[in-house]
Amino acid sequence: MTTPSPRTRITREQRHHLLQTIKALLGMHKHPSEIKRVVSKEFQLSPRSVERYITRARREMVESVTVPLEQMRAEAYHFYLYKLSNTKLSEREQIRCRERMDKLLGLDTPTQPRKKRFIRNLTLEKIQNMSVEELKETRKLIHKDYCRMTGQPYPKNDSASR
Repeated sequence: MTTPSPRTRITREQRHHLLQTIKALLGMHKHPSEIKRVVSKEFQLSPRSVERYITRARREMVESVTVPLEQMRAEAYHFYLYKLSNTKLSEREQIRCRERMDKLLGLDTPTQPRKKRFIRNLTLEKIQNMSVEELKETRKLIHKDYCRMTGQPYPKNDSASR
């Protein structure tokens, strides 16, 4: 088992230099993993610590902007809308613009899979051929599916099976 290395603190000047370095790298559109690798090597910090400094640098960058965030979003949206009106864009660039617009509008969240319908493929013949136990079990499943679909709580003591 390895012993943890002693905790080292960086000085105020080093912290200021570190944040300025991270801001410059963010301004050059460097990927966070690359920033973590470079900064952790230069300042002898753990990648987790660098993540916190990246978050802090981003927050300071946003605070330094005098334009309201909503206005920046609107301008970015209109920029991508303008780019899409350009007929010379490749299909890949068009898709990228649409992805950016979706992200700005909050539409980039993954969709939830469709829940099963409470009506299963049951025919009159299948129902007639079921035993009493199978019929009770199917009724429970249908009730449970219905409750999930409508958002109603499923009763603990299943009164639907009686």
